[in-house]
Amino acid sequence: MKKTLLLIALLVIGSIQAQEKISSKKKKFYIPVIQYSEFPVLDNVLTQTTFYQMDKSLQEEESNLKKHFFEIKGYIKDPENGKLKIYLTFALPRYTDTQVDSTFNKKENKWTYGTHSNYITNVKLDVKYGDKIILTKDFGGSESYSITVGNSLGAMKLAASDQDKKVRAAVKDSDYSDVGLGFDNVIFKTAIRIQDFLNYKFGYSTGESKERFEFVTSKGHSEFNQMLAFEKEITAQMEKVTLEKGLDEKLLAPHLQYLESLLVKYPLSPANEYIRFIVTNNLAETYLLLENKEKALLYANLLIENDKLDSRGSSIIDRVNRGNFVEKKIRSHTNRFAELKKLGLKIAEEKEEKRLAFFEKIQLQDAEWEVEKSNREAHLEKSKMQRYNMLDSIPYQLNANLLAKVIDNLGGSQALKKVEKTHLFSKLSIEGNKIPQTEEKWATNTNYLLRKKMPESYYEIVNGAEAWSHDDRESGVNAKWAKLTSYDYSNLSKNVDLINFLTDLRLDLWNNFELLPDEMYEGRLCYHLNYFEKTLSSGNRTIPKTDYHVFIDKENYNIVSTEKTEFDNGNKSFFERKLFGDYRPVATLNSGKIPHKINYEIEDFNGETLYQEIREKVEINPVFGNRIFMKEVYFGGFK
Repeated sequence: MKKTLLLIALLVIGSIQAQEKISSKKKKFYIPVIQYSEFPVLDNVLTQTTFYQMDKSLQEEESNLKKHFFEIKGYIKDPENGKLKIYLTFALPRYTDTQVDSTFNKKENKWTYGTHSNYITNVKLDVKYGDKIILTKDFGGSESYSITVGNSLGAMKLAASDQDKKVRAAVKDSDYSDVGLGFDNVIFKTAIRIQDFLNYKFGYSTGESKERFEFVTSKGHSEFNQMLAFEKEITAQMEKVTLEKGLDEKLLAPHLQYLESLLVKYPLSPANEYIRFIVTNNLAETYLLLENKEKALLYANLLIENDKLDSRGSSIIDRVNRGNFVEKKIRSHTNRFAELKKLGLKIAEEKEEKRLAFFEKIQLQDAEWEVEKSNREAHLEKSKMQRYNMLDSIPYQLNANLLAKVIDNLGGSQALKKVEKTHLFSKLSIEGNKIPQTEEKWATNTNYLLRKKMPESYYEIVNGAEAWSHDDRESGVNAKWAKLTSYDYSNLSKNVDLINFLTDLRLDLWNNFELLPDEMYEGRLCYHLNYFEKTLSSGNRTIPKTDYHVFIDKENYNIVSTEKTEFDNGNKSFFERKLFGDYRPVATLNSGKIPHKINYEIEDFNGETLYQEIREKVEINPVFGNRIFMKEVYFGGFK
């Protein structure tokens, strides 16, 4: 009888506890992590050497292979005494035939033909640590060497026949000195495949991990105080995690025992779903970071069974399954990369190749710049034509009625097409700074200049494909102009779109915007447009890049506000909000209204910045009087 009463009492108490309301907040921590080799014996191995045994006909290729291969992530090349030893035996590639392939170019409506020679390759790979072989693999397969491309099938067939005769004659005479034969090319292609495999098996690299914990916010809940103690301890430890040091299991042990007891105290039931979600999430995350595979999987599975945000549990299970474990633990927190840096500096002092690589890098940068310059010039011209085409075909664009009314409010498409040059002169009021400042901006369809006159002058200039800055504070009397990065150029070059320059209307993005439900914004009912631009990560996952929002007044079709959020590797890195007010008509635009008052809100790694721009002067197609703009930018003479 007593046992029955006790059981009833426990059930009643359990029911009362289960019905306590509980809420939580999600806290994300970003900690450094290492992606490990499959072989734990290499955790403290920092150097690697590759030994080549080449077919007698390939002796000249050995020096080239030594120069370019193998760069394995997390190691330094040692010419002779690396602790990780890679042995490669290259057989002479076996020539099979030369073929002609065809592709059809839809844009040009014509066929293109390509000629390539085919080879069978055979390379044996042995990897040793000390005297012990830890991996052996044969790399067989086929590789091809592209010879030429053209539009004539007859010419390509003739080229293929000539190449076939030349290669077969070289094989017959055992003379492989002619680089046009393609033997060296297919050897390099095979080496690239082997290098990718070695990085997959043996490479070490660093990264950043996002860990999500749930912390209780219900102060009146019976578990709040002990949950808060766990929150403080895990928060303090997560802030101290480095590549060399992880969590302290001893300090966390009593907290983990308490969390585990809660799963008994609050058994699986709909009423206990939330608290079990908090507990199992925190246990699974912590045991994963403590490198306890069994318990991490146990609580991740319980998290899935609890059926609230089960994706959390699936994510942890995936990370465990992808991890490399040693004696039931994930390997981590080695001093590998700190030691690697010291060793790299020491070796760099001794290697003459370092100096030669520097000049090669400069040459490569020059070549890359010519390509980038050409791409930028093409982009500017394409953007200009796109704007003109849109203004000519408004009825055929997405959300055409809305676009037409916005364009009409700005003066109409024909007036906007005639905008060739603009000049703005503004006064700035920065929050917390009583010193008045002014900005003068000039722009054409290819060039842009900003000059900030007070308290200290600086310039930002876009001249076609190039961009520079000049700062009086930094540079001194003999100042030189500094070239801006691709990121800064991308941001500044938007100002050569004169519609965007005047109004912040991104016509190039208009057809990407999705029309969301109407929204009250700053006391006005507005159309709400959104475009969420995404990109692919290095792991081939879709991650956010930039989130754009535009709010347009439903009554008068003024742009009320624009917002832009940028993401770096999926994490928010920059936010900018512009609030437009005091639209005034501009006679040059057929009385089209242009904003004269703009409030800016910016948030980035420097913190928050709030300031207001009052445009004192807005000129459309003026006679330019700025000396720098006239002489050095507008006429393209800036150096």
